Amino acid sequence: MSGSDERSYLVDTNIFLRILVKDEEKSFYECVEFVKWIKAGQIRATTSTLVLAEIHWTLSSFYQFPKEKVAQALGSIINLKNLKIIDKYNHMVALGLFEQKNVKFIDCLIASSPMILKRQAVVVSFDRDFDKLGISRKEPGKIVKES
Repeated sequence: MSGSDERSYLVDTNIFLRILVKDEEKSFYECVEFVKWIKAGQIRATTSTLVLAEIHWTLSSFYQFPKEKVAQALGSIINLKNLKIIDKYNHMVALGLFEQKNVKFIDCLIASSPMILKRQAVVVSFDRDFDKLGISRKEPGKIVKES
């Protein structure tokens, strides 16, 4: 890929989790490659405070990671070069989506971020529930192959 991609990407929880827990080899390598592109500044990437909270919960509760390991994982994301973290959502839009669609409220909040609502960014996720919300979603392997 040459230069910086004009498209922005909002990185969902499962992209970081695939790297942190290494539970599926193919998606692990796709996510690692995608994150390398973020670090190199080849793509514009953002994540959200909601994603960080969901990573904390998943690693602590589901995977039983000790607090120190969870803190290390969160630190590696927070300090990831060229990754911006947002904390802006349209809560009424999110509530409306949640009432109308069979998806998690956290996904509705992510979909309600201004950059997604204005179609200025694509959600990077393996979670197909985003497709029910009428927003643009791509998996990391597809982004890497297209670029």
